[in-house]
Amino acid sequence: MRRLIRFCALIAPLLSLTIATGPAAARDWSDYANARFGYRICYPSDLMTAEPEADNGDGRVFSAPSGASLRVWGSYNAAEEDIDAIVNGVAGDGKITYRSAAKSGVVVSGRKDGEIFYAKVLLQKDKTGAVETIRAFRLTYPAKEAATYDAVAAKLAKCFGIAR
Repeated sequence: MRRLIRFCALIAPLLSLTIATGPAAARDWSDYANARFGYRICYPSDLMTAEPEADNGDGRVFSAPSGASLRVWGSYNAAEEDIDAIVNGVAGDGKITYRSAAKSGVVVSGRKDGEIFYAKVLLQKDKTGAVETIRAFRLTYPAKEAATYDAVAAKLAKCFGIAR
């Protein structure tokens, strides 16, 4: 009985650490900062490989052997699209199953052809309230990889933002 109590006393802190940090925290995370559009994002460098930054400096793609990909970019709203058009463009032709809007941006997720996507859009508006600058990421992954990438999506949503 004493052995069991000692074992539980030794293992309890380790279990609470695992539960508290979750699968995303156990990853190796690196940062990417974009100078042109002034945003930053973290990415799981043990899962995804960074491709070179786009020639025009608007963003980058990160890819994984599992078929997952993370695309992050910035753009000016030269076409003067409204928020719905911007969000639909980020979602592509996938079916949006979740949408949450805030003053500074929108989060959407959904599915298409056995894949899940999760995207976050940060909007910078001018004095009239029109969208001037768009900063966004879109994570796409096979549905069978949801146990891994759902946690990654949650971490990306927290670390994506304006570079300070």
